[in-house]
Amino acid sequence: MVKNGLIRAVGFVVLLFALAGCLEISTIVSVKPDGTGTISEQMLMSNSSFSEMALTDGDKKGQSGQLPGKESFDKKSLGMGDGVHFVSVRPIVTKTQTGYEALYSFRDINLLQVNSAPDNGVSADSTSGEQSPKKKKQYVRFSLKEGTPSRLVILMDQEKKASLSGTPDAAKPQQNAEQLKMAISIMKQFLKGMKVFMAIDVNGSILSTNATYRKEKRITLMDVDFDKLLANPKQFASFAALGSDPSSEEMQKILKKIPGIKLETQKEVDVSFQ
Repeated sequence: MVKNGLIRAVGFVVLLFALAGCLEISTIVSVKPDGTGTISEQMLMSNSSFSEMALTDGDKKGQSGQLPGKESFDKKSLGMGDGVHFVSVRPIVTKTQTGYEALYSFRDINLLQVNSAPDNGVSADSTSGEQSPKKKKQYVRFSLKEGTPSRLVILMDQEKKASLSGTPDAAKPQQNAEQLKMAISIMKQFLKGMKVFMAIDVNGSILSTNATYRKEKRITLMDVDFDKLLANPKQFASFAALGSDPSSEEMQKILKKIPGIKLETQKEVDVSFQ
């Protein structure tokens, strides 16, 4: 199918397809020089989508229009690594959106893993009760060496994906202009209003870093506004044409031309701070 072919082409970005419908998701990891810290996760959904979808509550099926319960957050913390604990959650309600902000704590960032395509907590089928197939998760992991200064290495998971035939990416079927236009049109409808943000906040002074996107104490790993990303078919086509495993240099060349998107393309981001 055309859509499936394009999904393979854009690689890790479209893992976010699983987050259907007008979602804004923000994940911020705050770390201290001793390796302890917190994770703030915010999820917002349009009021119309929220009222129609069931959010899971632990292993029990939730009712439409309800936020997850404590059991869901406790369960989620287990998947973030040893020593991660759910702290609190606060509901967020605006004129147009409903959601929550959850706070987790961790005792050692070396044991932490953060899903780079965060789960929205929404069941795939709110009427049939069927479970959605589990998608392969890609994690951002960390390595910290305490000292004066401390050195944090952010490990970006960009695992290579084998082609269907087991041949190199060059052997994959290419999209023609009409197919690409059709696929982008489908994606625009599916991803309308979606925004995804992920960053690392350093509790201290950054002395040096090779991060592509750094502002004061914040290292931005992902900042994607899908409306802006899909607004220019020509530039998005160039991005899609990179294949599933482009080099950092190739991606940066394209990404600089696309408004509304920031993606850290280095596999290791080094941060020296105290």
